[in-house]
Amino acid sequence: MMKFKPSFILYLVVALLAGLLSSLSFAEGFYLFGSLGTANQENSDNTGELRSAFITGTVTGIPLSLNIPAGESVGWQTSLKSDISFSGALGYDYGNIRFELALTRNANNVKSHSGANVSGTDLASIDVGVLLSGRQGDLGISTDAFLRNGTGEIETTSLMLNGYYDFNLNGGITPFIGVGIGNASTQATFAPSNTSVLDDDDSGFAWQAIIGAQYSITDQLSLGVSYRHISIEDVSVNVDLIPAQLNIRNRSQIFEVGLRHSF
Repeated sequence: MMKFKPSFILYLVVALLAGLLSSLSFAEGFYLFGSLGTANQENSDNTGELRSAFITGTVTGIPLSLNIPAGESVGWQTSLKSDISFSGALGYDYGNIRFELALTRNANNVKSHSGANVSGTDLASIDVGVLLSGRQGDLGISTDAFLRNGTGEIETTSLMLNGYYDFNLNGGITPFIGVGIGNASTQATFAPSNTSVLDDDDSGFAWQAIIGAQYSITDQLSLGVSYRHISIEDVSVNVDLIPAQLNIRNRSQIFEVGLRHSF
């Protein structure tokens, strides 16, 4: 059976509303907005703990397996690349004040991981076989080198209620500021050296601050540029390689250009 993602359904609803609004007299004040931009996701300092006891592999420097109890700390850092962001919104303009319901999606690829540690022990120079329970002998690659070959991504879809204040300067250009709150769903996939370390998702509270300006092309069409800082509640995911839970930081700076059509 074909399954539809919630984001696809919301896009469909917005499209249907746009068709309805364009044919109704009460549509005045409503607007549609669409944008394309670049999302610069901040690097994440991932921290968590073991969900259950973990027995290490035996490698050079660790000749005997260690039994690390549940609750001990786990962590590493993740560096992320910039990528494309898409956004669509349905809003209502009251004059100087606007409100809108906005959907934004961005997926940022992993550049690399580093600084892996378990129970306070830096694993950078230790053979990565230490992370494989029951493993006996080296794999021939350090944990740091294994993590540096980073693949994977963090994909975020947010649904926000935004409020704006427009500074009407009696000219073609209108600066604005805004804030938004809502919910964001995040899918995290980490696979350094093409080895699945985690593949999990979580959702949580999100907020953003916005600043920008728009230029009126016609009475109904305007071109806008904006900067948004979006902050999302830390993503809590399960690690597959070892029995651990990890909290991933999710903060982005988004620069975008878009078109607004007013009815």
